[in-house]
Amino acid sequence: MNYINCNLCNSNEYKLFKEIDGYQLVKCKQCGLVYLNPCPAQQEINEEYSAEYHIERLLGQEPKTEKEIEQEINKNIGRAEEIVKQFGNKGKLLDIGCGSGFFIACLKRYGWNVTGIDISEWASEFARKKLGLNVFTGNVGEVQLKERFDVITMCHNLEHLPDPLKTLKRVSELLSDDGILVIKGPNLSGFDKIWHGKKWRGYDLPLHLYHFTPQTYLTILEKAGFYVQKTIFQYWNPIAHLMEIRLGDGIRADHPPDAIKRFKTDDNYFLNIIDKMTCIMAKLLNLKGRDLTIYAKKRDGL
Repeated sequence: MNYINCNLCNSNEYKLFKEIDGYQLVKCKQCGLVYLNPCPAQQEINEEYSAEYHIERLLGQEPKTEKEIEQEINKNIGRAEEIVKQFGNKGKLLDIGCGSGFFIACLKRYGWNVTGIDISEWASEFARKKLGLNVFTGNVGEVQLKERFDVITMCHNLEHLPDPLKTLKRVSELLSDDGILVIKGPNLSGFDKIWHGKKWRGYDLPLHLYHFTPQTYLTILEKAGFYVQKTIFQYWNPIAHLMEIRLGDGIRADHPPDAIKRFKTDDNYFLNIIDKMTCIMAKLLNLKGRDLTIYAKKRDGL
């Protein structure tokens, strides 16, 4: 574990934000960025993303048959259709932190030319051998990519990185002039964090090294040469939390397409009414949930 300066403004002045299970989160006195300090060394970080991490935590079990692999790919239909809805059904997309590659495998079926990068040797090898994808092992700063991309996605990835600002500057180089960066990640300012306290899933220590609010997301993106086009917030929903407890949930929350339908059966009339009412109230009271999505473009001339 190493003590570090703020990644955003390089200040070494901070105050204790929260201590959880022996880990210390601090808040920069200059810019407000919250981060893990001391922070794991790079070798420790790499060791965290073992085969066990991907199989036991994210997948439940290693998909081996064609049917099992197909089920994992289909879990990403919603994310893939979101990209198609926003950007059409063709183009070049780079997914940073692609894991085992199920999302880009799904998106490839919609006509996209896809590439992935992941730090995990097991996950990237699985994507290459089992899914036939163009996936590189390592971090985006190490991998030699000569082409530029129309869309770059970072889904629950930025908070894991030892140097998110440096990574975003590299992402800017890889993005085409009119390209779009899509970031999904935890929202430290959400009501969801207040509701769960120290048990908030967004903390996920020691894997999450940085913890962003909408303002610090905006600041780091601007410093890396981007401007934010729009931010879409997930709103707090207690029924969704019940669903996650029953179905199981990693930080990605990529349930099967019929997960909510199976949880909220047609005969559960009162549960459906409560769900609709809580969603309306959360929006009226601006009770933001765990995650947000940011669409960003490069500033002119960069």
